[in-house]
Amino acid sequence: MPAARARKPAGDTQVRPSSRPARSSPVVSSPVDASASSAPAARERKPATDTQVDVRILSKHRPARLRLDGPRSLEAVASGDTLVVDGRPQPHALRLDAGRWHVRGRGLDRRYEAALSLEARDGELIVVATFALEAYVAAVTASETEVDTPFEALRAQAITARSYVLASGKRHDEARACDLTHCQVLRGEGFARHLRRARDAARSTEGVVLRLPGGAVALAPFHASCGGHTAEPVAVFGAPDLTGAAAVPDRCPSSPWRAVVPRAMVTAAASVAVGGPAQAEDLLLDRDSSGAVVRIVDRASGREGRGDAFFRALGARAGWDRIRSARFSMTLGGDQALLEGQGHGHGVGLCQAGAALLARQGWTAEQLLAHYFPRALLETPRDK
Repeated sequence: MPAARARKPAGDTQVRPSSRPARSSPVVSSPVDASASSAPAARERKPATDTQVDVRILSKHRPARLRLDGPRSLEAVASGDTLVVDGRPQPHALRLDAGRWHVRGRGLDRRYEAALSLEARDGELIVVATFALEAYVAAVTASETEVDTPFEALRAQAITARSYVLASGKRHDEARACDLTHCQVLRGEGFARHLRRARDAARSTEGVVLRLPGGAVALAPFHASCGGHTAEPVAVFGAPDLTGAAAVPDRCPSSPWRAVVPRAMVTAAASVAVGGPAQAEDLLLDRDSSGAVVRIVDRASGREGRGDAFFRALGARAGWDRIRSARFSMTLGGDQALLEGQGHGHGVGLCQAGAALLARQGWTAEQLLAHYFPRALLETPRDK
């Protein structure tokens, strides 16, 4: 999830409405409050066996032609459902050995340390990159954080990203994950020094994951900014909780935002969220203790919907990054609606802005994860 992007767990298919109030942890006052003595105990067990991650890349760009340079050089073109490589039609998908690949196309200039496969579909090149797990974790950590992120916050991000991908399972037909906010952002490029720091963070936490008390790897989500209080995962994503996170007060800045959208847009988004016709003026917004809208009710019909679904449906219609979080109030006036909110993202789990601030104050990655994921346990491989 760069830091400005919001993430959700693989809960696209698991989230359900819930009006359950959030539970808050004690107010954070110093690193001592989240010290190792109060953190979940680390356990030593056999690490997860996944060693590779298949990622669908470049789908947002829908490339029809790519130039690839690495262990070999070639040009690939999608001609309908036929893959053409260096001018010759290929009867099957093309698989390229692992290495450092430079991929260029219209508006594209990316580098990947991975094996690649290419095929053609409806005039588009379908590209899947297969990464070693730790190379993937490093690339995601670099892509999902700002260049000035403190090292301990990078370490916490690496553990969170590793846990998330191991717990999420296969989310796409072609691959386990994609390179977009739907899964975890992976740009495949960026500031070289920041990538080196992200690799160091991944290497220093190699194999470390968050686990739920029952033993499953935690589907650990993260987001850009909670606005001062993280959200209760069950209230946002529904039961059962697979994240290990909890609603906690945080030192994250309030990150206020406002947006004016057409009233009809609110009506359309609400109708999607409740699964039937709804009107903006009939909406009741139900919030948890963090201030996040966790449930909406159409008072005319009695239909209910998830606040997360409403937030995403509204954001999809309003345009990228205008509706920044589910922590908002709404005021109707004429044919418009004013939304005023705080934070950036769904608010569950690791708050990137808060983690960076706390890391600058001396918190370690372990303390940060104990703060944001108090219902999970840190598991360290036996050989670390």
